[in-house]
Amino acid sequence: MDEDTETRGPRARLTCTHCHRRKIKCNKNIPCDTCIKRREEITAAHGAPSSPTSRSSAHSETGDALRALLERVTQLEARLQQSTQCIVRQEDDSTSVSGALGAQLATPETGQPDGLESGSEPGPAGSIAADDLDAATVLEFLAWGRKKDSDFINAPEHDHGPGLPTTGFSSESNSLTENSRSAQLDVLEALLPDKSHVFQLCDFHNSSILWYHGSYSAKIFSRDLEVFFTEYGGNVRYEQLNLQWLALLFSVLTGSMTCASPSTYSSWGFSAAEQSTLSSRWYTATVTCLNLACYTETHTIYSVQAIATLTISAHILGHSNSQSILLAAAGRVAQSLGLHRLEADTSGETRPIDQLRKSEAGKRVFIQLCTQDWFSIPFSEIYSISPRFISSHIRPLNCNDDDMEVHPETMPTQASYCNYRFDIASLMPQLLDAMAGCNTMYTRYEQVLKFDDIMRKLVTASMPTFLSSNAPVAAEWPAYVSRARRSLTICASHKIIMIHRKFIGPSFTTSAFAFTRRTCLAAAKTILREAFVAVDETDPILWIDQAFSVAAAIILSLDMLHRSPADKEFGEHKQLVADTVLYLGKFEHNKIAMRGRQLLSFLQQEISKSSAAQSRKRTYGDRRGSHSSSSRKRARGFNMQSFIRDASRSVGVTPSTIVSLSTPTPSTEEKSQDWDALFDPLPAQIGFDSQYLFDNFFTGPLGPS
Repeated sequence: MDEDTETRGPRARLTCTHCHRRKIKCNKNIPCDTCIKRREEITAAHGAPSSPTSRSSAHSETGDALRALLERVTQLEARLQQSTQCIVRQEDDSTSVSGALGAQLATPETGQPDGLESGSEPGPAGSIAADDLDAATVLEFLAWGRKKDSDFINAPEHDHGPGLPTTGFSSESNSLTENSRSAQLDVLEALLPDKSHVFQLCDFHNSSILWYHGSYSAKIFSRDLEVFFTEYGGNVRYEQLNLQWLALLFSVLTGSMTCASPSTYSSWGFSAAEQSTLSSRWYTATVTCLNLACYTETHTIYSVQAIATLTISAHILGHSNSQSILLAAAGRVAQSLGLHRLEADTSGETRPIDQLRKSEAGKRVFIQLCTQDWFSIPFSEIYSISPRFISSHIRPLNCNDDDMEVHPETMPTQASYCNYRFDIASLMPQLLDAMAGCNTMYTRYEQVLKFDDIMRKLVTASMPTFLSSNAPVAAEWPAYVSRARRSLTICASHKIIMIHRKFIGPSFTTSAFAFTRRTCLAAAKTILREAFVAVDETDPILWIDQAFSVAAAIILSLDMLHRSPADKEFGEHKQLVADTVLYLGKFEHNKIAMRGRQLLSFLQQEISKSSAAQSRKRTYGDRRGSHSSSSRKRARGFNMQSFIRDASRSVGVTPSTIVSLSTPTPSTEEKSQDWDALFDPLPAQIGFDSQYLFDNFFTGPLGPS
C-alpha cells in the first residue's frame, strides 16, 4: 500500500485532499504536480476538507486575513518550486539553456493553476516572474510583519480619508503612556484654530504655496478636510482619526502661517506675535502627531506628505537639523510604500481618475523628497536616494488635480514648477558621481564645465514657456506664475554657483579658473537683483529668497577680499552686500535672515579692517594703479580660518573652547577649502562635514538667550 494511503494512529495525512479522494499518487506538495496538471483549485490542504459549518464560522476579520495570507504563501511556494525544478532540469539537460528554460516556463493556458492573479500572463520565454525569484524574500518579510511589494494605489488609507483603515492599525496603550498621550492631545486641541481659520489657511496654501513643493493633492486633501469637520466634528480626539493625517493638516497650517506676508496674516485676524508663536507651535504639533501615530512603524502616505510639506517652513523657523532627519525618515517610509516604483499606465486602458490622482500624488511627493535630497549634495557630499533605482516614469504628469487632464509642458499646472525643478536637481548626483571618478583638479574642473553647459541649456532651451521671463503672462494662467519665475531665477542661479562650488576659492587666485569667478559673480548679482524686486504684498515669503541672498553676498564679499579698494567692482560689491544686510533686516522672525545678517555684518567689519590696514601700507606703485599685487597681499593677509573661528563665536554656533584651527600655508588645490569653510566652521578632519555651517549658521542658537 502506498505511503500516502496508510493511516498510522493519529498522525496527520501528508497527501492533499484531491489525491486522497481519488486514491492517486501525490508528491505531498501543496499543490502537488497532479493538481496543477488537472487545474485543481489551490485550496487543497493536508487532512480532511472543512465542513460547511466550519467554513461559515471562519468569516471573521482575523480568519479572512489569515486565510488570504496562507493562500498567498502557498502560491509563492508552488511557483518557487516550479522555477527551481526548471533550473535543475536545465543543468542535467544537454539542450540549450534558453530553450529548456523557455519550455519549462511557457506554461500553456490549460496548465495554469487557478488562484493566480486574474489577468496575469506567463512571462516571455526565458524569463522568470519576479514573484518567483523574490518568493524567499517575500516570505521572510512576512515573518517580519512587512510587505516587500506594497500596493500604494490600493492601500486602505486612501479609502478612509482622515480615518483609520479597518485593518493594519493597532493602538496598544497602557497606563504609563495613556496619560502622556492625553496631555499631548489636549495641547493639539488647543492649538487647532476654528473651522473658518483652518479653511482660510488651507485655501491659501493650496492656491499660493502648493505649486512650489507639490507634496500633497489639493483635491484629496480638501475632500478629507470636509470629512474631518462634517463627520468627525473637527475633534482631534475622535477615536478613528488618523493622527498621521492630522500631522498633514498641521504641516499645511504651518506652511501657510510661516510664509504669509504681514498683510495676509493680518487679513486673517492674526497679529505678528501670534504669527510667530503659532508657526513654531504648529511645526512642533506636526511632529507630535507623527510620533503619537508611530509613523516609523505604521507607514502611510500622510506622514510622507506631512514631512515634505514642512520643508517650506522648517528653515525659516530654525528647524533645519530636525527637518533633515525627518526627510531621511520620510524617504524610507516612501520606499516602504513603493513610491519609487510608481509607473506610468502602459496597459492602454483608461485608469479611473481617482486612482490616477492617487498615483500622481505619490509621484509628486516622492520627487519632492528627491529634490530636497539632491539639492543638499553640495553641503553633505552624499545623497540618500539613488536616481539609478527609481522608476523611469516617476516624473509626474503635467496636470491639475481637479480634472487630471494632461497639458503640454508649456502650460502651467500644479505639477509644472516641481517637475522642472526636479530636472535641475537630477544634475547634482550626476555631477557628484562624475567628480568622484576624477583624480586631478584639471579633470574635476572639466566635469564642472560640462555640467555648467548642461545647466545653461536646461534653463534656456528646455525651460517651459510659462517660466521664461521673456514670455508674456497669459490671462488664463494661475496668479503664481510671476512668483514662480522669480523663484526659478533665484534657484537656477544658486545651482550654477553650487556646480562651481569646489572651485570658487581657487578662482580668486588662479587664472585657470577665472571662468568660475565670472560665472559665480554674475549668478550672485542675479540672485540679489531678483530678491530686491518689489513684490506683491500678498505673495508668500519663500525661504530661498533669504537663504540664497546670504550665499550670493558671501561670494561678493570673498571677491572684495581679492580686489583693491580702488577697483570699481569693489565699491559695487560693497554696496550690494550692504543692501543685502538691509534686506535681511526686514524679516524679523526669519531665522535664516537673522543669522545671515549677523554673518554678513561681521564679514563687512573684517573687510573694512583689512582695507584700512592695507591703505596705510599702500606704496607709491599702488597709488599709480598697480592694484593687482595689492589685492593679492590683502588676500594673503586675511586669515580665513581665523575669521571663521571669530564668526562662529559671534553668531553663537561654535563654542570657543572647541575651536582650535591651525593655519598652514595651503597648496593651490587646498585653497578651495577656504570657500568650504564658510559653509563649515570646523575643518572636515575634526569630524564635521560641510552641512555643518548650513545647519548651524541658519538653524543654531543665536547666542545666549
